[in-house]
Amino acid sequence: MKFGKLLTLLMALMLTLSLAACGGNGGGDSSALTEEEYQQEVENLTAELSSVQSDASALDPSDIEGAKQVLEDLKAPFQDFMALTPPEAYAEAHEKLQSGCQAMVDFLDTTASLMEETDPTALQEGTEKLMSSLETAVTDMTEGATMLDTAANS
Repeated sequence: MKFGKLLTLLMALMLTLSLAACGGNGGGDSSALTEEEYQQEVENLTAELSSVQSDASALDPSDIEGAKQVLEDLKAPFQDFMALTPPEAYAEAHEKLQSGCQAMVDFLDTTASLMEETDPTALQEGTEKLMSSLETAVTDMTEGATMLDTAANS
């Protein structure tokens, strides 16, 4: 897969994530983030991905090791977000967003594994896995964003 195509796909996901950055306030229990803290974490995730994307845009696409490092860097914000404890009002939305984040981690891992792959069968299978992971990520992130908005406005 060409690195430019990867960036285009990641940009589309980032737009989806930015939809999740709207919504409410209120409190949660002591073990969970407050609604405001949680919304800030959603915004932080979007900002961190923008920062990594900015670094990636200056990367030489023929620099395979550099590209792999960018992919690895992209995983951290998703993993950090999945580990959050949301306020009760956002629990279902967070579960959906966690699923989308995990699908993105799977997408990034598969992308990295395919960067030097030459076997046509492995490339075909990997491409199918990429598309499935990306579809799940976008669907779950979009649904999660809608659920967050609903929870924030109720």
